[in-house]
Amino acid sequence: MALVKIEDATVSALHLDSGVPNAAIYGALKKLEKKGIIEFQNAKPMRYRCIPPEEAIAKLKRDFEDECDAVLNELNTIYGESSCEKTEELIWTINGVRNVTDKLIQMLEGAQKEIMILSSSTPFRNIAEKYASLKKDYTTIIGIFNRKTAEEGVSLKFISSCEEEAGKILNMVPLASVRVNCMAGCPLSLKSFVIVVDDSEMLVDIIKEDDGETDLTAVWTNGAEFSSTMSHLLNAKWQTSGEYNPAESY
Repeated sequence: MALVKIEDATVSALHLDSGVPNAAIYGALKKLEKKGIIEFQNAKPMRYRCIPPEEAIAKLKRDFEDECDAVLNELNTIYGESSCEKTEELIWTINGVRNVTDKLIQMLEGAQKEIMILSSSTPFRNIAEKYASLKKDYTTIIGIFNRKTAEEGVSLKFISSCEEEAGKILNMVPLASVRVNCMAGCPLSLKSFVIVVDDSEMLVDIIKEDDGETDLTAVWTNGAEFSSTMSHLLNAKWQTSGEYNPAESY
């Protein structure tokens, strides 16, 4: 920060501006030089300057991405070796809005044939409206729906518990097949949604509200038996649901 402000400085000037001891500054400068985000002039005394911040951050991002790619390749190798030995079907718990959303997007991106969703009267959209960071993710999810249905031929079946939400989904994703299932006696405050992808992966999410804070928790599995069973139940629900007709809702 001191180098960005001073632009061209000696160690003494950096010490005075930053308050960092001289002994520590030398070590920090060596690390920054190794990362390629500062330059030095071999003079007496030595002078240092930072490359433009935009270039520095771009370089750090590239280096970080390269490191992530290397780690990912190594972990994928290990994961592939260990997953070949697993036959037991397991259900995993995912906590937190961010983590559940990441898993949801990952599932949708991997869909090849069918996405089936059962949504309560408190849909994911309501959560996105409460979290600024999720508004972008919600837009991403709608974009995936449209790309999957329009470009990749994936079937999207959406079962909603209320006509208002059904109308909003159909408006945002015109190629979705939307039905409404309003069950008598079913609590309107039900806060959950179920997603099954290609009869092979499922996520059941519960919306939690505590002291005014809203959060998500979910259970997920890619076990064939669990997923196909849930798919069967959702298809049964689909058959008993009425087709959403925009003209009749006004």
